[in-house]
Amino acid sequence: MAHVVPLEHKQIAYVSYDPEERSLVVAYHRGASIRHLSIDWEQFQRVLDASNKVDELIKLLPRISAEPRRIGSQ
Repeated sequence: MAHVVPLEHKQIAYVSYDPEERSLVVAYHRGASIRHLSIDWEQFQRVLDASNKVDELIKLLPRISAEPRRIGSQ
């Protein structure tokens, strides 16, 4: 079951976390959604516990995008 957290932000409508898939979806007001994989519950929990959830999410996103992703075989 996914956990959905609405955010009061100009661009981001909500975030959703699926513990079974370990995925975080960032949904934007204009309709786009970006799914980030390999997110631990503890990382999402920091967003939930933060007094400013958007700031905590923004801190998390660069770490996610900076992770190397292997494409194809070497």
